[in-house]
Amino acid sequence: MTDIIGWCNQNNGFLTGILSIVGLLLSSVAIVISIRTARLPYKRKLILSSSILISIVQTGLTAEPIPMWLQASVANAGNRTINLTYLGYAIKNKKKVKRLYPINREFECKGIIDPSEMKCVQFSVDELVKGLSSVDPKLKLFVYATDSEQNEYSRRAGTVGKLLGQFVK
Repeated sequence: MTDIIGWCNQNNGFLTGILSIVGLLLSSVAIVISIRTARLPYKRKLILSSSILISIVQTGLTAEPIPMWLQASVANAGNRTINLTYLGYAIKNKKKVKRLYPINREFECKGIIDPSEMKCVQFSVDELVKGLSSVDPKLKLFVYATDSEQNEYSRRAGTVGKLLGQFVK
């Protein structure tokens, strides 16, 4: 122990350098943590999901599920309000995005979503079959949302052929 104390007394500059490096490292960690903490109130995150709503039809002694609607949902998992300009489904072909809209009804795909709030839009099976029947079945289908700040959010929901295969028997 006395050898260590003696060495530390003789090499004062070396220990000062080590302590300086440790101090700089701790300062850098503190700066990174404070910047991340300052950004938390402005965090923007949307969670997209897709689901099929079915109806149960009684035929004789058996009940048969029939798909009725395809629903796109979005939940705001961030800490700020987001103003959606579109929520629904889209087909992406390379860099082009084709949004899906219903043909014979008004489509409410816009709205303001507060933190921890959820919004849904629905497409009927007939609308999807009519709209997607002329599209290449290998194209990818996405749940798609855009906001007023020109940010795009998407989550894959399968392919057009797979979706139509579930609806058309």
